[in-house]
Amino acid sequence: MKPILLLTLVLCLSLPVPALEDGGAQGEEGPAAVIAAGEPIDAGTAWSVADNQYPTGTLQNGQPVTEENVLALLAEAKTLWPDGMTWTYLDREKSGNNVYNSDPSTSVGAACVAEYQVSHVEACGAFAAMLSDYVFGPSGNPARRLEDNAQVRPGDIVFRIHPDGAAAHVNIAMTTAHEEGGVPCIRTADGNVGGKVRWFDAVSNYPTRVNGEPRWLGDSIRVVYTRYPE
Repeated sequence: MKPILLLTLVLCLSLPVPALEDGGAQGEEGPAAVIAAGEPIDAGTAWSVADNQYPTGTLQNGQPVTEENVLALLAEAKTLWPDGMTWTYLDREKSGNNVYNSDPSTSVGAACVAEYQVSHVEACGAFAAMLSDYVFGPSGNPARRLEDNAQVRPGDIVFRIHPDGAAAHVNIAMTTAHEEGGVPCIRTADGNVGGKVRWFDAVSNYPTRVNGEPRWLGDSIRVVYTRYPE
């Protein structure tokens, strides 16, 4: 039997701080480690995110939920899953077969994308769920739908919805909204853009609309879920 190789990647500037027994916030030692592990499978890797089990209002590294702290964790994630990295597409052998080993019963990110009948294991849904859990934790910070899409913030989960209600794509917001052509727009992080990971946060000509109403008959809309506390 071949031994199972577990590659553990830890991004942290200080020693890990264990969670308190009551799930309390981090102590004075500094931020906790956020651990993503990749287990080799046929033609690729199944990724998982360890749950540090912090309470709502606290990120995976034990820091408070703020835009600045969310962006810092997204920057770390960008080094784990860099721009251009292969991600599951129509042909797993061709795409590298990177998947998210997740369960909607224990992962808020997975449950959120699964609600729109999007895969939480592969393609864009898996990447969005994985990034969301990497930042906000698999079990903490429940997702809720925004009433006003213009209030979107970094780390939010953004769905593109067809007129028939089916989800066409899902990604993660990297910016707050700015107006382009009278429509609120953001930059995003995406899995499965032609079978690759793409980080569009620094690309000036690739805005994602976040309009909550169709601009014309048959136009798609965006539905945004946030895990920031109310």
